[in-house]
Amino acid sequence: MKNITILSFVLVTLIMIGCKDNSVEPQPAETLIPLSIGNYWLYQGYYLNDDGSVNFPQDHKYGFIIDDTVLQIINEDRIVNYKFFNCGEELKPYYDKPGSFEGSKLVYQNRFGLYYSGTEKYDTIKMTFNDLIFPYPVEKGKSVNGHMFYYSTLGNNANVPDEIITQYTCVSTDSLFTTPLGDFRCIVFKIAYADFEPLYRDEVYYFIKPGIGIVGMVEMTYHYRSNKYNYFLKNVLTDYKIK
Repeated sequence: MKNITILSFVLVTLIMIGCKDNSVEPQPAETLIPLSIGNYWLYQGYYLNDDGSVNFPQDHKYGFIIDDTVLQIINEDRIVNYKFFNCGEELKPYYDKPGSFEGSKLVYQNRFGLYYSGTEKYDTIKMTFNDLIFPYPVEKGKSVNGHMFYYSTLGNNANVPDEIITQYTCVSTDSLFTTPLGDFRCIVFKIAYADFEPLYRDEVYYFIKPGIGIVGMVEMTYHYRSNKYNYFLKNVLTDYKIK
């Protein structure tokens, strides 16, 4: 009887282990950009010379803050979207700043990466979509298409329409980006936020440290006729809070 009891215990244990293995879905070791209400990222901007050297800094620091969430039904799934707002050093979202309010960008994250799912203004959803813009994990050279996410800490100064689709391309998975907070090994995504071929194309490069978020952004202009790039602006992470 004792041997039968032991055998029964072993069989039950093996069955439980088997069920557990079958129910576990692989998840990334860490998220690309931590999403939680109250998380923020502040940057110092530097205007650059054509060769990439610093010309002069911007007067104030700007960045992004997650201030709220909104529930959406996407492909029959209930998705909690986090609201990304532009903000200044005072960490107040620009939803209450007359003349410059742009609303928030709605994002969520799963095991495939970061999704851009829409825009809202005055707590009313303006547009809904479901774009995987920053795949993670990702390989160098992978490209996806999606609506335009933030390309500037100052917001959409170029008045790019919400409907514009651009291409997100991973150009590096191990680039070093230096900030006052230290050096970060980053995944780098490139997008074009304005393309006026055959004249020029404006691009921005996002330097993303998994588990921390966007630690830097570099904007430059490509000139088709001369086949040359000119640097314009660099934003460097100076302060952040993540949960």
